[in-house]
Amino acid sequence: MKKCRLCLKERKLIKAHIIPDFLYAGMKSEDDKNIFYEVTYDFVNNESKSKKIQTGDFDKNILCEDCDNKILGANYEKYAKQSMYGKNIDPKIAPICKNYKTVNDDLEYTICKNINYGKMKLFLLSILWRASITDRKQFRNVQLGDKHEEKIRKLIYENITPKESEYPIMMTSFMRTKNSFKNLIGEPKRIKYKNGLNGYIFLIDSIQFIFFVNSTDHHLPKYITRTMIKENGEMTILHLPNGKELEFLKTMIKK
Repeated sequence: MKKCRLCLKERKLIKAHIIPDFLYAGMKSEDDKNIFYEVTYDFVNNESKSKKIQTGDFDKNILCEDCDNKILGANYEKYAKQSMYGKNIDPKIAPICKNYKTVNDDLEYTICKNINYGKMKLFLLSILWRASITDRKQFRNVQLGDKHEEKIRKLIYENITPKESEYPIMMTSFMRTKNSFKNLIGEPKRIKYKNGLNGYIFLIDSIQFIFFVNSTDHHLPKYITRTMIKENGEMTILHLPNGKELEFLKTMIKK
């Protein structure tokens, strides 16, 4: 018997995926059955290494069955799967998405409304939290520290909805670029931004999730406040322009 990292009780632990298994469903390659790719990517130097894998990373030392299946699975993951990421989307809870372009530079973005902010935010934070508490090599760069790990654990376990400025999350998409990174799971990276923010970048099948981890008193720049998941159920996905997939990040990253 070991202590579950979510409920903090002595329980029998199970094999728990760090990134939920259903997120891998659309990433099977056409030539290899049940094969997709895990990539280690250097965003600054534009270098990458990839390897074929058949299942996502899991850890048998972090979660008990109740926490994995009932708290994470039946609550947050079920909502994400049925609303956005599953094969059988429920139209009653699916977001309404519309594409837009900015007037000056033709930058494309999608705004999705009707998001259950609490469930979606906690679903995504649960991935960040699991990546931090695991010792799996793929997630070695995610180190939230005791303070943030405990704070996010409590949010998840007690189903507490954080403010939109608390651990803000924004998304960028490679889906319309030549290098779409489709069928790839990227090794998460810690990024220090020029404005003093700290963040973690997760690449999951063409979508880049950027988690910002700072004090709630830290001033957030406009590009975050405009695009982060909002309490009113609005979520913006920025489509990176073709040929400039990494330029957006490099302008913000502190070297």
